[in-house]
Amino acid sequence: MYINRTLLLLLGVLVIFLPALADWLTGSPTAWYRPYQAWLVVVVAAWWNQRSRYPDEL
Repeated sequence: MYINRTLLLLLGVLVIFLPALADWLTGSPTAWYRPYQAWLVVVVAAWWNQRSRYPDEL
């Protein structure tokens, strides 16, 4: 099974910074849009990672 090196690095960094990220997302009750911003970043990163693949490579 092939695992993209960039994705593996991103997962490692996420594990390191997950507690700080969780505190940032839930820290302020007035910033209700922060979780949506985080999910937008995840969706854009997934699209960016998969944009150069051809359908035949699946």
